[in-house]
Amino acid sequence: MSDTKTAEQLVYEVAAILGKVVAGESLGQPEYETIDGNIDPVLSEIEDIAYVGDRDEIPNKYFQTIARLVAIHSAAKFSNAPVDQKSITDQESRLRFLVSGEPSYQPAQGNYF
Repeated sequence: MSDTKTAEQLVYEVAAILGKVVAGESLGQPEYETIDGNIDPVLSEIEDIAYVGDRDEIPNKYFQTIARLVAIHSAAKFSNAPVDQKSITDQESRLRFLVSGEPSYQPAQGNYF
């Protein structure tokens, strides 16, 4: 099993979150383009939190949270409504938690030079 997912997998995950695609059916071109068009801006928006260098190599660890962020932006475009800032803040907080990792509980070592 791969440690990363592609942008196309992200598009279909977002479409599933939004209820735009049913298993076994293909996604319509306008929906695909709307969701795909939100991937790069979202990756740019979160690069200070979690850097994803290639849109076709999204780490599995961050995939679902990034999918939810793209879904929030895509839902706003589909409904012609403003973006839900609270939901974005919640997902960015989740992403910060995922990036932070587990505490080691080891004493910090000084580096004297």
